[in-house]
Formats: sequence, C-alpha cells, structure tokens
Amino acid sequence: MLTGTLGERRLRITVELSNDEIAQMSRLTNQPDSAQAVAQAAREYLRIRRLRELSAMSGRVEYEDNWEQLEALELAEVRFPQ
Repeated sequence: MLTGTLGERRLRITVELSNDEIAQMSRLTNQPDSAQAVAQAAREYLRIRRLRELSAMSGRVEYEDNWEQLEALELAEVRFPQ
C-alpha cells in the first residue's frame, strides 16, 4: 500500500510492479524505500506531463507584448513608503 496526497486528502493505493521495475525506480529516484520511490516517480511523471502539455501550447497562445506598459500602470497605483 502507498499513501499519496491529493490536495489535502490522502489516498492509499495498491500497485503491482515487478521487482525489476521497483529496483529501477529506487535507483533512478535515489530512494531506498520502494513506496517513496514509487511516489517520487509518480510526482516526476506528473511534472513531465504538465511540461509536455505546456510545450504543446507553444505558439498557440495569443498575448500582447505590453508588459512594460502594464508594469508602469501597476507601479503608478502602488504607493511605496518613502
């Protein structure tokens, strides 16, 4: 059984993996504990998937290159202590 976190909720799951798969995960994650190795591998998988999704959006997101104008407006609204 593994315990993971989903928001504030913790989940327990059972994962069936071969000894070789567990050994590879332990080696690649540098985690001697198999549960920690699987949890870290799952987190890394999610991180990589999110990066791939973000990369796939490259060139598809429209934006205005007006950050300098927006920054000037924001700074004009903020009163800094003198």
